[in-house]
Amino acid sequence: MIFNLKATPRKTIRKSDLHTLRAGGMIPAVIYGPKRESISVSIPQGDFTQMYKKSFAEVSFWDIELNGNQFHTILKDKQIHPVTREMLHLDFMIVSAEAIIEVEVPIIIKGEPQGVKEGGMMEIVQRYVKISCKANEIPEDLILDVSNLKIGESLHIRDLPKGNWQVKEHSDVTLVSIHAPRTEIVEEKPAAPVPEEQTPPESEK
Repeated sequence: MIFNLKATPRKTIRKSDLHTLRAGGMIPAVIYGPKRESISVSIPQGDFTQMYKKSFAEVSFWDIELNGNQFHTILKDKQIHPVTREMLHLDFMIVSAEAIIEVEVPIIIKGEPQGVKEGGMMEIVQRYVKISCKANEIPEDLILDVSNLKIGESLHIRDLPKGNWQVKEHSDVTLVSIHAPRTEIVEEKPAAPVPEEQTPPESEK
């Protein structure tokens, strides 16, 4: 998926400049690449946020227009406020079609496991995997078919589809597991004590 953004040049010197910029609805950002000086820019917060929410389902590229020039980039890093979750800073890295880059690709779970049909529970341990390949050969996602998984079985990195990419994580990393159904333990309440037979007082004998 490719998103298009318009950026404006940024000249910020003091922290107060950044506060003013963010208050005006812009996000400070940089565009950088090999054999190129980084370019300080501002990105419209509203436009970026709207597109960013759509970028989780597959690998995304960002085509950024600046002063009539077009930069084909990926979002390499971001800084987020820990409380407000506001975007504080963005790093966009320029990529060419032949460039070898590392990206995280979403894993799409397909099918209903046999173990779930038998009453088990599916646990998705990891939803993304890091791969390395040419920028023009990045898969949008990787499909993981879990239909044949039985209770007690798992799928791992090594079970992902193969292609013109290299997975950067260990092959034994677990992605999906099927657990046995939880058995509800019923605690038996202790029986109420039987009251002892009281001996009547002497006067009643």
